Amino acid sequence: MATEILSAGWDSSFYVFRTSAFDAKFLVGGGEDPDEVDNVDVEVHCPDGSRWSATMVTLDEADRIMRRWESTGECAGGSYFAVPDGLIVREPGVRNMAAVLIAMHDSGELTSRLLRLAG
Repeated sequence: MATEILSAGWDSSFYVFRTSAFDAKFLVGGGEDPDEVDNVDVEVHCPDGSRWSATMVTLDEADRIMRRWESTGECAGGSYFAVPDGLIVREPGVRNMAAVLIAMHDSGELTSRLLRLAG
C-alpha cells in the first residue's frame, strides 16, 4: 500500500507532514518559504517510536556551498561535501522532499538511508 499524506502544515518552528506511515518534521528557518527551501534538517518519527534524521540538500545548494568553500578553505577547499545524515535531492521545497521520503519508505529504504536518533 502506498504511503499517503494525511496533513501538512506548521507546528511551531517545524513544517510537518503527517503520512499514513510516518511524520516528517522539517526545521524550516525563520523567513524561509517551505516551497523554496533547498537545505533543511528533517526528523522522521515512525509509529514504533523510532526517530530518524536527514539533512536534505538540493544539487544546486550543494554546488553553491562547495563553491563558497573554495574561498574559505573548508572541506579541502570545497573538494567534497559531507554531512553525517546528508541526503541530496533534485528539487527544492518541503513538499518535494516529503515525496522523496515517502518514495524511500515505500521502497523499504527509509530506515537504511537515514540516521537513527537515540531515544
